[in-house]
Amino acid sequence: MTEAESRGKVLEFARRPFAAVAAIEDPDGKGVRLLEPGTGKELRIRWGEIVQVEERVSPLRPAPYLVLLFEDGRQVALADVGFAFAPSTIHTGPLPDLPPTFCFADFRHLSQGIEALLAEEGREKEALGAILACIALLDGARAAGLDVAREERRLDGLLRELEARGLKV
Repeated sequence: MTEAESRGKVLEFARRPFAAVAAIEDPDGKGVRLLEPGTGKELRIRWGEIVQVEERVSPLRPAPYLVLLFEDGRQVALADVGFAFAPSTIHTGPLPDLPPTFCFADFRHLSQGIEALLAEEGREKEALGAILACIALLDGARAAGLDVAREERRLDGLLRELEARGLKV
């Protein structure tokens, strides 16, 4: 795929009505800053880094999404939820029932769920499972090239709270 083809597909997708990711092209025209306004997350890319851009549909989502494959093997999707990416279990080991794709809204829901679980006695094991899912989510986002520092700080606080309570089995 040529740089011009990649550029055209990404910019066209980001300009659609109700797009969850905006594209701000670099002044030199050689790259773009993709911005997820709902979270402030951004991904800077150079057009030459992209080897494939493919629009796909899923029966699980109301709108099509755009998959970007980079020469270094990274992959990220631009979707109606913003950036979407595969989780990474490099630090957690295998996790049963882990979805194949996450977004930052998933992190928000999971972290709120962890707070709710920690507010109840005897739910520590469930909270730990959700924390592991969050770790896989953040590792996947980082591998895709997204900054996760804010979410890591939030998760660290939840993990400290769980550690202070101890895991009751």
